[in-house]
Amino acid sequence: MKNKKRAANTVLRFAAAAVLIGSVFFASCAKKTKTLTQVEENGKTYYQIKTWSRSDCTDAPFVVAEKKGFFEEEGIKIVYTGETQPPQRIASILNGDNDVGTAHPNTLAIAREGGAPVRGVARSIIEPPPEITDVHLQHMWWVTRKDGPYQSWEDVRNSPRPVKLQLLLRNACIDFLTDIVLEKYNIPRDKIEYITMPDIEGVLALKEGLIDIATPHPPFYATLEEWGEFTTLITSREIAGEQAGTYLYYFADDFIEKNEEPIRRFVAAIKKAERWANENPEQTAQWTEEAIGIPVRANHYYADNARIYDDQIDYWIQGSIKSGALPADTKITTADIITHKFDQAGDR
Repeated sequence: MKNKKRAANTVLRFAAAAVLIGSVFFASCAKKTKTLTQVEENGKTYYQIKTWSRSDCTDAPFVVAEKKGFFEEEGIKIVYTGETQPPQRIASILNGDNDVGTAHPNTLAIAREGGAPVRGVARSIIEPPPEITDVHLQHMWWVTRKDGPYQSWEDVRNSPRPVKLQLLLRNACIDFLTDIVLEKYNIPRDKIEYITMPDIEGVLALKEGLIDIATPHPPFYATLEEWGEFTTLITSREIAGEQAGTYLYYFADDFIEKNEEPIRRFVAAIKKAERWANENPEQTAQWTEEAIGIPVRANHYYADNARIYDDQIDYWIQGSIKSGALPADTKITTADIITHKFDQAGDR
């Protein structure tokens, strides 16, 4: 009963937080971003870049970059500012509480439509290529109870009631990719009732029967598999290939304008970490498990370089227009939410 109350309270907490997202963008533009200056520490100089503290799948590259000394090599010191709830993250970038964030292209496009001047500078997560068969490296799974009524998407279509599907945040990866699945199986969108909660709470809620479908990301597959009583309906690579995982590091426009050298160094360091993570998945999983305090079977798969491909970004924008998350007459284009200034920064 205690776990059920915890999961239910999480739903309410995140739903309330989501309401704030539309009201914070414009208010968050009050602070003016400063040009970073190097600071000295132990005889070395560093650019200090702020980001929120992570306890999920996005932590792995930061953990590796710290452990392997890649940030230090590039003269970067990351300052972790504490937990920031997903609906508040873009606002924290705009008001200067944080400098760098991570998001899918549609999140940035919808934010830009709402007046938030943020822009992706480097590609991060992608789906692993077909020759990599470890399903744990794929961006997401859609899972249901083995003893439940939904063992296929046809079962979802034929459900007499809306199906409760967990997602971390609206207008990000989960509802975007779920829309593609619904279209594929001719399932009306109103058949899905989205329940907002973190992945670990989603797995718990599925086990307790509070939701029908959970949508975990890699670090939480281990917890799911320890339980074992689940059916995988589909995985992200099956839905949209490599671009199903497209993920970006982003900064505010004015920060980019004033801090190109620190950003180049950050991109170089984080891409070193991501390549190392691809080559050393077991060690990366162990370090991530130690950092976030939950069992980790694997982490994401990452692009080898920082290059952003316009067609992959446009895919997410067009999908958001089709779903109604962006208006049909939106003026937002790929050029509005990314820059190619740092495409080569991850090569060194």
